[in-house]
Amino acid sequence: MATLAKPGWDAHLPDFFNQSVPPDEVVVVIDRPTDGEERRQFQDKWPTVTFVFNEQNLGVPASLNRGLQLVTGDYVFRADDDDGYRPDRIEKQLALFNDGADLVASWAQGITAGHEDKPYSITCPTTHDGIRAALLRRNILIHASLAFRRDKIMAIGGYDETFRNAQDYALYLAALRNNLRFAAVPEPLVLRSYIGDSITIKRRYHQLMYSCAARVIHHADSGDRVEFLFTLFQYAKLAAIPPWARRLRRRLFALFGRGV
Repeated sequence: MATLAKPGWDAHLPDFFNQSVPPDEVVVVIDRPTDGEERRQFQDKWPTVTFVFNEQNLGVPASLNRGLQLVTGDYVFRADDDDGYRPDRIEKQLALFNDGADLVASWAQGITAGHEDKPYSITCPTTHDGIRAALLRRNILIHASLAFRRDKIMAIGGYDETFRNAQDYALYLAALRNNLRFAAVPEPLVLRSYIGDSITIKRRYHQLMYSCAARVIHHADSGDRVEFLFTLFQYAKLAAIPPWARRLRRRLFALFGRGV
């Protein structure tokens, strides 16, 4: 987990200590300056957590890479500080690693501000071929649901720190270019929060531009001119959608109980 450690950041941390298959270690990267007293408070409250303290704000991808350097286990399970996790998350995803996957995601439930009592389903394909085809059109995986083989991700360089946003999408496409295998658990193992302060909402256009860059790089690598031009056209249309239309879309998800 990479976090700015704002008040309440650790509300969902117990979700990992209450797993049916408990993690060997929990690594949290505090991505802002802290003093000695604050660091002691973190460590006193969570003595079994391995903390990494950045001297300055480095951003999510650099923070995640710092965490990956310390992880000793074979499998890494991502977490965001504003999302909740089912107690069988690790157990369910480990089963798919045993079937040969390198990256394993899951379905999720989404909640929006003002509609917390109406979570909606967020689904994605579950097979490698289905996930691959979908990722070539847009990012369909919830980063907070991601688990992966540490050695395979380290072998492709970890997270690309150029991507201050959409680093997850850049990672997925890099994984495809390196022939890694995907799978997803067809159950909502994550409660995904879409609130006004989250990166997905607050920095939508940054997210959009970085996502476009990830796709452009992917198609440039393959030399696929048609897909390259299609990507530019697709993201130009997305950039034209006003913020109010995005908010309306999420309200409809809450109303009808389903999103993709």
